[in-house]
Amino acid sequence: MVFALLHGASQLFRCRARPVRHSKAVPAAPPRGRSVSRSRRARFLAIAIGLAVGIQVPLVSALGQLTGHAGLVAAGAAALTISFILGVAGPRSVWGEPGPFRLYGVLWPFFFWFTVALLFLFVLPLALGLEQVSSMAHRTALGVGLAVAAAGAAGAFWKRPRVLAHDVPIEGLPEAFDGFRVAQISDLHCGPFADGARVAAWVQSVNELRPDLIAVTGDLIASGSRFVPVVAAALSRLRAPHGVFASMGNHDYFTEDGEALVAALERAGLTVLRNRGVDVRRGGAVLHVAGVDDTWTRRHDLTRALAGRPAGAPALLLAHDPALFPEIAARGVELTLSGHTHGGQVAIPYLSRRLNLARVMTRFTNGFYRSGDAALYVNRGLGTTGPPIRIGVRPEITVLTLRCATRTASSRSRDEGASPSVVAHGPSPATAATSPSRAPEGEAAMAPAAALTAAD
Repeated sequence: MVFALLHGASQLFRCRARPVRHSKAVPAAPPRGRSVSRSRRARFLAIAIGLAVGIQVPLVSALGQLTGHAGLVAAGAAALTISFILGVAGPRSVWGEPGPFRLYGVLWPFFFWFTVALLFLFVLPLALGLEQVSSMAHRTALGVGLAVAAAGAAGAFWKRPRVLAHDVPIEGLPEAFDGFRVAQISDLHCGPFADGARVAAWVQSVNELRPDLIAVTGDLIASGSRFVPVVAAALSRLRAPHGVFASMGNHDYFTEDGEALVAALERAGLTVLRNRGVDVRRGGAVLHVAGVDDTWTRRHDLTRALAGRPAGAPALLLAHDPALFPEIAARGVELTLSGHTHGGQVAIPYLSRRLNLARVMTRFTNGFYRSGDAALYVNRGLGTTGPPIRIGVRPEITVLTLRCATRTASSRSRDEGASPSVVAHGPSPATAATSPSRAPEGEAAMAPAAALTAAD
C-alpha cells in the first residue's frame, strides 16, 4: 500500500543512514554509509505521494456527488493527507511515540480514510456495472460501493489471529524429538497500534497451546524506545519447558542501537540469539537452536551463528529475513523460521500466496518453501507496519511439530491415504483439524525438491 511504502521508505533511509553500533559481544561490521541518495529518495517520495493522491480521487469525487459539497470534501482529504505526509518526513518518534493528537487526530483518521479509498477503487467498477445491468440509480450505486468499502476498511483494522499447525519432517531428527512442538510468533510491532494489552493477549494464546519451545522471530517493536519495556513485560509471560528464544529484526534497531531491547528481553527471561546458537537437549538427544542477527544493518553472520552446531545435530534457525534462505539451505540447516514480510499485509483474498505486496521484495512471502532437505517457514506475523490494517492476510500464530522424516515416509508407505507431510489447521483462532486432502490457500504439502521450490 502506498502509505506503507512511504513509511517503510522513510524508516529504511533513516536506518541505513546511521552507522551500525554494536555491543562488545557483537563485533562491528564496516560502516555502511548512505545507500540511497537524496535525489533518489525525493523521486521515490514524489511517486508515492502522487499515487497516494491519485488513489483518493474516485472516493473524493463520489462523496462530492453524494453530498453536493465537492470542494469541502476535497479540502478535508487534502488537509488529512498533507498532515500525514508531513509526519512521514518528520522524526521517527512520530511513528514510535506519537502524541495523542497526532495518533487520534491524524494517523487513525488518515489510515481509515485511505483504506476506504483503496477498497473503493476496486469496488467502484462493480457498483457501476451493477448500475448498468439494473435499474439502480447512479447515486444509489455510489452509495452501495461506498458502504461496501467502508465495511471492508473497518474489518481490515481488526483481524483476529488464526493458529496454523504443521507437521514438519526433518531428516536426521533424533527419535527423542519426534513430536517436539515449536510455537512461532513474529512481527509483533508493539507500539501505538499494538499496545501491551494486545501483545499480552497474543502471549496468552501461545501459552494455551502448551508448546515445547517458543520462537519469536523479530520486529518486536514498531520504532522508538517507549515500547521496549512494554513488549518485554508482555513477552516475559511466555512459557515453554525448553525455553523462549528470540532473534532480532530490522525494526528492533529503529531504537538507538537495539541494545536496550536485547537487555530488556534477556531480563524478561528470553534468550536472544544474535549470531549464536544453543543446544536443546531431550532424552539424551540434541537439537541445535540458533539465531542470526538483522540483515538490514548488516549485523548478520551465518558462520558465527552456526559455529557451535554439534556434528550431526539437526538445526533450527531463527532468521527474521527470509532472503537468507538460499545461503542457509546451502549450509545444511534443516528448518528455518522467518517473518519480516507480514505475508504482504495487503493481498488479494484467496490468492494471497502469490498476489501480495511482499512479492515486490522477495519470493519468500508466506508459508513453506523447500530446498532439498532444508525447509523455510515464513510466518505472516501478528502486528503491522505503516497502516495498522491487513487486507486478505490474517495474522497468525504457528505451531510446528517436528517429525522424523524416515518415520513419516514409512507411515505413508503403509497407508496410501495418509495425510500430507505438512497439514494446515485453522483458520479459526483455536487450532482445529481440517481435511488432509485440502489445506487453506497458501499452504501445501512439503515435497522434497532438488532445487529451491515453493511448497504450493
